Amino acid sequence: MEINKVGFIRTGDEAGKYVRVEELPDSPPSYLILLAHDREFKNGCGDYWAEDYPSLEGFFSEGNWAVGWHEAGNS
Repeated sequence: MEINKVGFIRTGDEAGKYVRVEELPDSPPSYLILLAHDREFKNGCGDYWAEDYPSLEGFFSEGNWAVGWHEAGNS
């Protein structure tokens, strides 16, 4: 799982969508999980929240996501 990178969900519940995880400035940090149909996050956006890193891992596991991660702005 990568933070602040764009990923393409290859398999699982949201296959075919893009995901980006942002770390929020809580202590300990929580996480915002952004979903969209395009890598610019302009179409079909939605979001989820995870209260900590283990919850974030559980969220990805529950969705059975296989994600290919890319640096922001790169293919």
